[in-house]
Amino acid sequence: MNQKTKSLIYFSCFVLASFFYYIMEQQDEFQEQFQSKTYVEADFQDADDLEEPLEDFNNLEEDQK
Repeated sequence: MNQKTKSLIYFSCFVLASFFYYIMEQQDEFQEQFQSKTYVEADFQDADDLEEPLEDFNNLEEDQK
């Protein structure tokens, strides 16, 4: 094998190793963000139930007066 072929093989291995390291770091960062307490849990309601929250909100305003 000549020097150019060896260099190309080594460079390709370096690029692949760098790519896999980057992917692993991104996965670790994602897991840390997912496990942190900074995310918000949301409770979604169906469109049919939109009248009830408005009534509850109006009742809350009246109670505060």
